[in-house]
Amino acid sequence: MREAVIVATARTPIGKAYRGAFNNTEAPALGGHVVRHAVERAGVDPAQVDDVLLGLAAPQGTQGYNIGRLSAVDAGLPDTVSGMQME
Repeated sequence: MREAVIVATARTPIGKAYRGAFNNTEAPALGGHVVRHAVERAGVDPAQVDDVLLGLAAPQGTQGYNIGRLSAVDAGLPDTVSGMQME
């Protein structure tokens, strides 16, 4: 890869930790929703995506298992798409 291009950004919803509407939602499901809609919003063919990079703070539970990769899989991107997280 010679050039990195950011085609879209998105974020997960905000809620009260352990008490909010999303407290029982696994992190990869939230991340997958964000990735899927960012790709759709950008109008990019999912097969053209090379990498998914997610940033997060203080990963816990299911967030700690390479959330970038799990979110890419949950978003339905091809298995060839790599994923990573940045803290």
